[in-house]
Amino acid sequence: MFNRSTLNIFFTDREVSFIEKPDGYTMKKLKYSSVELEPGIIENGVIYREERLLKILKDTFKLFKIRARKVSLVVHEELFTFRKIEVPIIYKPNEIGDYIKQQMQKMIMVPFDDMKMDYVIHRKNEDHYEVIMFYAPKSELKSYISLFYNMNLQVIRTDIPPLALHRLYYFRKEEEPDLEFSNDIMFVTVFDTTYSLYIFDEEIPLFSLVQNVQQKILEDEKYLELIDSEISKIANYYKYNIHGGEREIQKVVIFNMTSKYSDEGLHEYFVEEASLLKSEIFDMKNVSKIVDTLIDRDCYIPLASSLIYQKRWY
Repeated sequence: MFNRSTLNIFFTDREVSFIEKPDGYTMKKLKYSSVELEPGIIENGVIYREERLLKILKDTFKLFKIRARKVSLVVHEELFTFRKIEVPIIYKPNEIGDYIKQQMQKMIMVPFDDMKMDYVIHRKNEDHYEVIMFYAPKSELKSYISLFYNMNLQVIRTDIPPLALHRLYYFRKEEEPDLEFSNDIMFVTVFDTTYSLYIFDEEIPLFSLVQNVQQKILEDEKYLELIDSEISKIANYYKYNIHGGEREIQKVVIFNMTSKYSDEGLHEYFVEEASLLKSEIFDMKNVSKIVDTLIDRDCYIPLASSLIYQKRWY
């Protein structure tokens, strides 16, 4: 019998999380978990001990009886980045990709030569397009893809965490096509030793920041104080440096991916006490009745990548 499931998987330096789900909207017969990785296997998104990681994956998939042959890979947060560029209006929309490639290392500087790239048109002005460009080093992506090739699995698409979480936050069933997205919304993802901030204008990410945190800052409320301070700084930067005081962050959505704090603890700190911005802690129960609300939060990102969507990062 043909297997119509996809394995959705996400790596950090500390763990790998996955969910095997039937393609489509059904949330039945899910297989999901997260596995802790030893220090040094992955560092800053780069795989250093490929054989060890391959063994962990093989043993884990055997334990969970993973049968999917297709893989949706969520790219490690420290591998990709995006930036806004301007493209002259003389180019047609389907010529923008060629223009970007022509301008590489001339007008558009990136830190590596061989890269995977995609883009979306954010806005069309009188004389130029505002384009959001996504890119990542192809050599590092190939390292992840080769892991699955060695297990006879095929990576059929790639995704990035902010787009996946945006999709999860707004997830609705197919019969709700007129859902409106918010402007000037900040998504904050809190991991054990890393946090990330993304600002969206409707479906388009405009700003990103991914930070690793020193061990001494991770005690008690110091970590939360650091994140709260960063949220305020980025919000001010967005309002005054990017938009000249004319636009500002309307809401902050915090995704709790850490084992250090409960959702209630984050709610008490960011919603009730510290933050000066309107904030909320993401709650799976508010997404949709068809999502298993008991799913481990470690698996939120691979779950998000499994949802049906039109826009994705190839």
